Amino acid sequence: MAEEVKFEQQMKKLQDIVEKLERNDIELDESIALYEEGLKLSKQLKSQLEGFEKKIKELDQEIEDE
Repeated sequence: MAEEVKFEQQMKKLQDIVEKLERNDIELDESIALYEEGLKLSKQLKSQLEGFEKKIKELDQEIEDE
């Protein structure tokens, strides 16, 4: 459950970054820093999703084996 909250918080932070970048009202240096932060968050979220998918597959396999 803690991972879900963390995932949701990271998604919200990524959405906030995207919104800031889309507004085009920040300086280039800040845009680059936000873009870099967004990429890092995106990679972390992808990794977490892959972990969730793996766990679901394991649970499905356990159910099939019963």
